[in-house]
Amino acid sequence: MPLSSLDIVFYYTGNATGPQDNTLSLGGTKSPYTITSGQANNIFDDVTGDEAETGDTEYRGIAIYINTINSAGSFDAIRPRIYISGYSRATSGADTLYIAASTFGLNANTMGTCTDESSAPNETGLTWVSEDSGETIYFNSDGSPTTVQPSTEGTLKSENWVGLWIKRVVPANATPFNDRSCTIVFRCETTASPETHLVEKIFTFSFDEDSLYVVKINI
Repeated sequence: MPLSSLDIVFYYTGNATGPQDNTLSLGGTKSPYTITSGQANNIFDDVTGDEAETGDTEYRGIAIYINTINSAGSFDAIRPRIYISGYSRATSGADTLYIAASTFGLNANTMGTCTDESSAPNETGLTWVSEDSGETIYFNSDGSPTTVQPSTEGTLKSENWVGLWIKRVVPANATPFNDRSCTIVFRCETTASPETHLVEKIFTFSFDEDSLYVVKINI
């Protein structure tokens, strides 16, 4: 059977094992641990009162892996693209989420690293796409990312992965907000002779357990 959405799996990187230590998902190698869509704090932890007051920028690296071993297939993800399809945030004073494909590109099976969650990735030439931009990340035939659709697009091969960076920018004096989320889509084609099928994996980053921000009240 051809590639399905079940074969497109999101993984932590580095030493991260789950929401409890997502601060360790800082690129480099693919962690053995998968990320659960919609789970509270699956990518970022809650913003503290100090962070909401003074502002904060944090980074995470994740791996998007074509796992066809379980489905006994060997189908590739043809013409992959990644984009943000929706988000929920405060109307003013909100944090902003950005994504950028690793410049290491498709099938590199590695990506750059961050020294800690507050340090930018050690990759030059990253192109950040904000959640409200409507832009799409494409891949050239050589696997390198671009925000302009190329005439010939790349392929993410079976049992390979591409790195995706996520950046959260919290402004100073950020507005408290419940149910903060951001949904991204990995979309590709798969060949199942004689037809080509579209495949989509929809994934939601959720950053709320009680409230995104802990509000500080001075008495």
